[in-house]
Amino acid sequence: MQTRQSEQIQPLELLPLPEAPLVSILVPNYNYARYIGEAIESALRQTYSNFEVIICDDGSKDNSCEIVETYVQKDSRVKLIRKPNGGVASALNAAYREAKGEIISILDADDIWVESKLEKILKIFKSDSKCGFAIHNVIQINAQSQPIKSHPLHKRLATGWMALDALKNGGFVDDIPPASALSLRRQVTDYIFPLNEEFVRNADSLVFRCAPFITNIGSTIEVLSLFRIHGANTTSTLIPTVDSMEKEQSTLARIHQEQKLFLEKMYGAEFAAKLTDWRCSIIVRHNLYLIARLKKAPKAESRKAHQLLVNHHLFSIGFNGYLPQKLLFAWGEWLPDSIFAFVFEQIYGAGHIKRFMRWIKSQKLSISSIS
Repeated sequence: MQTRQSEQIQPLELLPLPEAPLVSILVPNYNYARYIGEAIESALRQTYSNFEVIICDDGSKDNSCEIVETYVQKDSRVKLIRKPNGGVASALNAAYREAKGEIISILDADDIWVESKLEKILKIFKSDSKCGFAIHNVIQINAQSQPIKSHPLHKRLATGWMALDALKNGGFVDDIPPASALSLRRQVTDYIFPLNEEFVRNADSLVFRCAPFITNIGSTIEVLSLFRIHGANTTSTLIPTVDSMEKEQSTLARIHQEQKLFLEKMYGAEFAAKLTDWRCSIIVRHNLYLIARLKKAPKAESRKAHQLLVNHHLFSIGFNGYLPQKLLFAWGEWLPDSIFAFVFEQIYGAGHIKRFMRWIKSQKLSISSIS
């Protein structure tokens, strides 16, 4: 990691990109033989062709490497690195050490890219000389590559210079998609890599939680990758539970500590001290309130968590367009625990009412297709 001291937090000055910059696609893989071929194929089908695909196999016990080798022999742009199992951060670090591109893109071994992804990401970078971090929307698919939901994961995406907002919001920038939607200029990643290898999971969080402190974010709401949800990627869950939210809280606390260390190296201890507590972010307060209610915490505890959530300066903005959630939080404190849990299940889970509404919708779709 490079270091940079400054009296004022501001975006990096980026050098102009070449006309056709090389893109290094980093693919960490562990036991994803079932999906890795589809991921590589989606990279090789890109309409923009100046790229390299660097797959780091993190000690897989299945036949992942044999599958990757078939692509290595067919296309010189595909490279395979093998290493003992150490986790996602160590695999990304190993791939990054071999990368030669001016742009770094991450592709999870179980995800799929749309053919125009790199072409459109390059347009984002070239449209803003200060943009060193480009993102796009994703849609969720299942193990069989079928859409889980008909709509994209995000209704909006972060854009612009977000560092000052992140400092006030516990280091959190809302509306950033998962790993396979992240692309960065090499000048930016040189400040972020190597990643802390203690992060055997959630290593992409280290990238997208640190990048906004040093560069502008460029985004397109267009879906350019398919984000796979399946039994093996346990860090992704469609339905939040107390257990999953508590694990997320623990991860967010660890990431916050990494952000503080990053800010110290970049700008010095004085700026790092301006980073507010990780519990200041609206997503943390959202989780804390839900956990308190679902665990039937004492009324005083849940009331305090509720007030911290609804009085957050991003509450109205953050839940704009999410009316059921907003109503639940606005009026939830007046609901008994059992009714709160029932309503939560309908909004977040697979409750009876939600299943019934999905059935009605499917019937309407069936009828419309017949007519």
